[in-house]
Amino acid sequence: MQNKTQENSTKDDTGFRMSRIQAEGWNAALNYLVSGNPGDQKKIAALNPYRTDLERSSWYAGFNKAVEKL
Repeated sequence: MQNKTQENSTKDDTGFRMSRIQAEGWNAALNYLVSGNPGDQKKIAALNPYRTDLERSSWYAGFNKAVEKL
């Protein structure tokens, strides 16, 4: 029973962390676009500080959602 609780806690922690990373991507997009930068993919990729695929994709999801809203 305790293993199931620990597993759920780990999933919750990971989900929360990914949501925070997505929010960082959102904020990065706002700062990037407000500064008048064009959609240069190399510059955008350089803004993403994360290395794992999951973290990088969460950051890009936030970045792209912000761009869509503007």
